[in-house]
Amino acid sequence: MHGFPDHRNTELSKRQLYIKSGERGYILITAVWMLLLGASIVAVIMIHNLRKSEELSFEREQIQIKYAQESALETVVADLLFNGPRSELARLPTETSYTINGIAMQVRVSSESGKIDVNQADPALMERALRGFGISGSQRQKFLAIVAGERSANRLFQSPADVAALMHQVGIAVGSGFCPHKYFTTFSGLGQPIQGQMDPDLAKAMGQPNLPTEAQARPGTALRLAIQADRASPLIAIIRISGLIGRSHSVLDWSDRGGCEV
Repeated sequence: MHGFPDHRNTELSKRQLYIKSGERGYILITAVWMLLLGASIVAVIMIHNLRKSEELSFEREQIQIKYAQESALETVVADLLFNGPRSELARLPTETSYTINGIAMQVRVSSESGKIDVNQADPALMERALRGFGISGSQRQKFLAIVAGERSANRLFQSPADVAALMHQVGIAVGSGFCPHKYFTTFSGLGQPIQGQMDPDLAKAMGQPNLPTEAQARPGTALRLAIQADRASPLIAIIRISGLIGRSHSVLDWSDRGGCEV
């Protein structure tokens, strides 16, 4: 009748709202799984963002160390330029330490003049040194033949890394036991190394007494700088100080891979 509630519709609503106990358990399990899935997605996103944050933090730290190492190099140059032979860094080899922007670094300065310049040295001198290091005759011959070919073509070796690559090419084992960077160079411009500045192992290989002399970081000398900071690869730079206005020094070689010498 008009004005009275329709009990049929009320009974239908009650039947529609009624859920069996088994169905309630299924819905509960589904809801739990959805919550776990959502939590897993959030966790994965958080871990990904954390890793990205750590990577960016590490990259930022490496950039800061790189700039600090470059600043250390400039500090060495300035010291040698302004203080000249009075500088503690002018007596080679020498070590010092700097702290720049909170980054502590150890700096070693040495001369390239006590090494064999592959671009200038007499082949017999190189052969004697290689023989003294125990390099086989066939390997010595291959190495010297390629060096002779490069010289005849007026091609110079650009860095000690090129020399090490050539030695590896002819089968000479390059590593901590025999490290070419310690004994060979491409920057001294000398026909033979200065005897008192040679590494003791090089002097022994060449059958010469090692009589240390005090090397001086004079203008024009090729200097090797090894700048080491924690949590970073060492910076190896070979520079030549000119002292000219507007160009205090030139960088001959630059590497952030320490190699076997560090």
